[in-house]
Amino acid sequence: MANSKSMKKFLGIFVLMVLLNGCDDGDLKVEAINFDDVAADDCGEVIYKIKGNEALFIKIPATWEPFKNEITAPNTPDVIPIGGDVVVRYRSYNGEVTANNLCPNVIQPIFPAATVEWIASAGSIEITTTAVMSAPDPVTGATKLVKYNHNIVFKLLKFTKPEGEQFYNEFVFGDYLTDATALALDFPAANARLCPSRSTIYNAKNPAIEAMFIQNIDPSLLSTDILNVPKRGLISTTTNKLSYRLLTTALPLNSNESYFCSSPLPTTPAVNEEWLAEDGIANMSGIIEVTTTTNGPSSFLHTIRLRGVTFRKGAATFYYGNDILFGEITD
Repeated sequence: MANSKSMKKFLGIFVLMVLLNGCDDGDLKVEAINFDDVAADDCGEVIYKIKGNEALFIKIPATWEPFKNEITAPNTPDVIPIGGDVVVRYRSYNGEVTANNLCPNVIQPIFPAATVEWIASAGSIEITTTAVMSAPDPVTGATKLVKYNHNIVFKLLKFTKPEGEQFYNEFVFGDYLTDATALALDFPAANARLCPSRSTIYNAKNPAIEAMFIQNIDPSLLSTDILNVPKRGLISTTTNKLSYRLLTTALPLNSNESYFCSSPLPTTPAVNEEWLAEDGIANMSGIIEVTTTTNGPSSFLHTIRLRGVTFRKGAATFYYGNDILFGEITD
């Protein structure tokens, strides 16, 4: 009987030791890292989050074009595999960390020093990009695209760390914002011009780096038979095609007409961004309105207004306004 009790006690101690040793297995040790409440920042190709003495960062070479200012299609993020030059790392330091500890082309400070580093050895980076719009203008209702939000998620992420490996089916890095191109859209009414063909009207400064233009305008809108009464036409991809172009470099001085009155438009200088107005809907949106009045004994003045116009580039849009003066041209 005593032997039986001793045997049971021995087995109990043995099982407990096995369990304790199993819990001490470094490969099974899971540690939590959390940067949910930290905003992302960048320095060149490095996107990082810093919290006290901890840092989580991504380095993606520019050749991947990882944060293009283009909205991704629904449920179709851009996917970049981790590995090679695509780096994801977590570090813990022996003091408060700053951007200088992470940014390339900066002399690394002596203190603090990294004491722990986890290196991502597998997985992928998924980037979903959406637009961030301004509040509507209280008078015109116009909106502007001010930023692009890139939501970054790691999938099937594997960290190699001093104690072994750590896996995440999904790890949310969070949002990273980039500035949208500043579209000046600054076109004085007097700058509007009618091309010799009478099929295109454009408005641009001289020299021009940006312009708005109407191609294949409906001739009836420029008719001088009807005076002092607004004439309306709908925007479409064929008749009354309204576009906005931002060029990479300004046109040579006094060359606006040769550029905007050409068909097709020249390929140089290159186009930085092009936005096309969406098709109009009768009595609702996408309307070109022209009011013609006499301008002295032998000429006429065409006042051109844009009503309810929305511009689009890919999946991005902005509302130009309820009633915007495009320009005034003499005829």
